[in-house]
Amino acid sequence: MALLESRNVVYCGECGMPPEYCEYGPDYESHCKTWLLKNHPQLCVKLFKKDCDNNGDGKAIAVVKPTEPWTTEERLVQFYEKYQPDKVGDVPKILEKYAGKEDKLFAAMVKKYGPEPEDPFYDDSDDDDDDDDDNAKVEETLQDMSLKDDSKKKKKKKKRGAAAKKLDSIETRIVIQKVLRNKRKSVTIIMGMDTIPDLKLKEASKSFSKRFAGSSTVKDTPQGKKEIIIQGDHMDDVAAMIVNKFKVPAGSVFLDINGEFVPFQA
Repeated sequence: MALLESRNVVYCGECGMPPEYCEYGPDYESHCKTWLLKNHPQLCVKLFKKDCDNNGDGKAIAVVKPTEPWTTEERLVQFYEKYQPDKVGDVPKILEKYAGKEDKLFAAMVKKYGPEPEDPFYDDSDDDDDDDDDNAKVEETLQDMSLKDDSKKKKKKKKRGAAAKKLDSIETRIVIQKVLRNKRKSVTIIMGMDTIPDLKLKEASKSFSKRFAGSSTVKDTPQGKKEIIIQGDHMDDVAAMIVNKFKVPAGSVFLDINGEFVPFQA
């Protein structure tokens, strides 16, 4: 007897119907289409080309910006859809089993499968004017610190060799902030990691994602610099990790506490 091939069936997260039938429901325009674009963009192009492919190139149009982060259930669904789709149907049972232990669950998932899928809520388009002002303030502070260090260097005896030139040309200064998004969720922002010699920011971002069991991404700032954004409030733990894992002196790591830059105490 031939075995039937198992298939992963997608159901709309808004109306509960298979996406093929969403357009016949009353919530297609207001809810279903947005959900489908966000979670299954290529399926949206396949089913509803006129709504999802304005350019005619077979690619989904820009996803509508979500107004809030994924719920714990949505995070887990996205995790399994990326790495093991056949387990998506088990999500309710898994959440019930790990009730109150969700952090341990996601930590184990990251260790087993890899980085958690990025929540589009934390995409660059979510940055508002307040975030830009905060970034500008940090950049200004980093520049002031660099100028002070330059004045100290002039008083010191110059070293010789390529290693000395490298140390003189790069000063590591890192500032860690906590930013509240939507009055519900926080993200930890690290600026200055690109001043660590020979460090690849994407690899550092993956290390943070693995350590804190959440999304971690490298973004460009309006000032042309790089920052790492980690989902959740991890300021002190991030600072400790930077000192211990990336061997940055504690005196070069600063915490933004209510607008004041406080040196991290290891």
